[in-house]
Amino acid sequence: MSFEPDQELEHFVCRFLETHGAVLEKNRKGFEALLPETLSGLLETSEYIHINRGAVSDIDPESKNAYSINYGSYLLEKMVNAACGLAPLLSCQLKFDYLKSAGFGRLIKEQFDFHGSVGKVESTAKIKTEYIFLTCRYIAQSDEQKEGIVSLIFNLETGTHVPHMAHMLSSAVRDFITGKKAATWGDKQIKEIIEWVKRQMKESIAEEIGPFQESMTRRFKRDVANLEEYYAGLKEEMEKSLERPGLSDQLIKDRQEKIALLPDELARKKDDLFKKYSIKVKVELCSAMLISTPAIKILYKASIGRKRKNFSLIYNPVTKSVDPLVCQGCGRSTTSLYFCDRLHLLCPTCSKRCPVC
Repeated sequence: MSFEPDQELEHFVCRFLETHGAVLEKNRKGFEALLPETLSGLLETSEYIHINRGAVSDIDPESKNAYSINYGSYLLEKMVNAACGLAPLLSCQLKFDYLKSAGFGRLIKEQFDFHGSVGKVESTAKIKTEYIFLTCRYIAQSDEQKEGIVSLIFNLETGTHVPHMAHMLSSAVRDFITGKKAATWGDKQIKEIIEWVKRQMKESIAEEIGPFQESMTRRFKRDVANLEEYYAGLKEEMEKSLERPGLSDQLIKDRQEKIALLPDELARKKDDLFKKYSIKVKVELCSAMLISTPAIKILYKASIGRKRKNFSLIYNPVTKSVDPLVCQGCGRSTTSLYFCDRLHLLCPTCSKRCPVC
């Protein structure tokens, strides 16, 4: 029995091939494809192939390099595996009927703490800005295992992490973009994004696995207490055995040496328990979405004594709030800011000693 592939399946095959640089030409049986060398190597085919809509039994056995694209066929399996091997990248544009145009000074005062300074809004302007929405899967492994999903959103212009934006995206009108080439980023941009993720992932996963970590800590402390009790009892028993009459000097010496070794043996056992209950976390990217949205850029002037500093903030229409600022010392996002003598924007941790200065 043969099954004809539906249009959706053929559409997937065409998009996959074209995305990877193939040139297609349709005919009455299906289409012909000229593949670049990298793609033919990936699919393990020649660079020129025929793809038929019929089942394998319908293909002329004398026809070279002819393939079927039915479900379960060799070529389709290769394409599916290749497509699933990479995290999908989506692009969307957000649309808003109304953008906030006033009241930013009050909003900033409610959201931010500028220690040792006062400030005011100098000007505002409507802009287009981009965010990257990363969905990551984590596996926390110890004596047990916990899995979960963490979503992170960063502004590509400022690098700030916007914690609540992921949960509020569903309320915005989104227009997904198809037929557009994937974003091309240089090595510098990619390295910056990786650094943002590394910094924020530690905090985000710590929140996710908090109860799991507490459980492993309780079990570690329980087992250590039992171990210490066992070795304390063992030492006491061995010391009492030395009081028995009739023991030879050699036997007493041997037992004393064994007693002396007990602390090292206990330390090794504790180390084994520590390794057993330590948590190792593996993170992998599941998907990425590039979000383009209108926003408001706010030019803000802060007065620190007699000194002045101008900087910009971004009003986010999705969260209906102002995005956090990035600490110039450590790169973390914060709404509690300090200024050093050279007016670097710093988080509370970096304010004690400016890493930039």
